[in-house]
Amino acid sequence: MVMAGVWAAMGQVQASEPSSLYFRCSMTKAQYATVMAARPGEAAAFTDWQQWFDSKQMYGGGKVDTDDLRPMPAETLSQIAGGSRYGSLSEYDEKTGVWRFALLQFSENYGAMISMLAPLRSVAPYCAADSDSFMLVYSYIWGDGDNAYLTLNGRSQFAQAPTPAQRKEADAVLAKLLEASEG
Repeated sequence: MVMAGVWAAMGQVQASEPSSLYFRCSMTKAQYATVMAARPGEAAAFTDWQQWFDSKQMYGGGKVDTDDLRPMPAETLSQIAGGSRYGSLSEYDEKTGVWRFALLQFSENYGAMISMLAPLRSVAPYCAADSDSFMLVYSYIWGDGDNAYLTLNGRSQFAQAPTPAQRKEADAVLAKLLEASEG
C-alpha cells in the first residue's frame, strides 16, 4: 500500500487519532479519465501549507518542511486513489458525474496529510465551478474536530468549515465504510 510507506517515513506533526478523509468532485467522464491517468499533483505547487499549519494546534514544531512536501511515490493518481482497500471508497458515478473518494482512517499526521491532499487538490481545475466540490479531513471516528476543509471549484483553497449538507454527506459515506469494516 503506497500510503503506508509514506506515512511510516514521515513522523513530524500529529493530531491525536487518525482522521478520516472525504472528497467529492463533479466532472465529466472524460475529465475523470484524464485525472486518473495524470501524474499526481505535488505539494510544492501550493503555497498555503504553512498558513494551514499555523491555523492548527499540533505536536512538534508546526512548520512545514521539505519532507512534508515530498511527492507521492506513484506514477498516476489512479495508483493512489484507485483500487479497493480496507476502509476506503473510490467511485465515479457516470450518471451524476461525481467522483467520491474516502478513507475511513486517513492519518493523524499533518505532514503526511499533505502527501495525499496535494494530489487531490490538483484535481480542482477539473471540478465544475458551480458544483460545490470539496474535501474534508476530520475526526469522524474519534470526534476530535476538523483538520482541513477545502473547496475545489476550479481551484483548491482552504476554507473555514463545510456546510451542514457537506458534513452530512461525508458522515453518510464514512458511516457506511465504518459499518462495512465492523461486519
